[in-house]
Amino acid sequence: MAEPLRLTFGDLVIDLDRYQVLLANQPLALPYREYALLAYLASRAGQLVRKRQLLEEGLGRHDPMGLRMVEERIRHLKSVLERGGRVRIEEVGEAGWRFLPDVTQI
Repeated sequence: MAEPLRLTFGDLVIDLDRYQVLLANQPLALPYREYALLAYLASRAGQLVRKRQLLEEGLGRHDPMGLRMVEERIRHLKSVLERGGRVRIEEVGEAGWRFLPDVTQI
């Protein structure tokens, strides 16, 4: 039997087989697009992911709000993941975002 495909960053686990996110062993109820954005960013941990790249990958391309929708979803995702001053998703100017593999405190 194959090992489950998971991305693990400290207390954050993204289970790609079950489409589930756990934070401190508690499941997070994320809408599919937020889950997809998180999985995409986390699979490229430490790398700059440009806003346009997210649209081209289909994570906002079919939404009439396009980039604005992506920005709103990322903002909500950050509010769910980054309590207590922790930073997991860093905005890199106007270029895009970077998922930080190691949680940092602000």
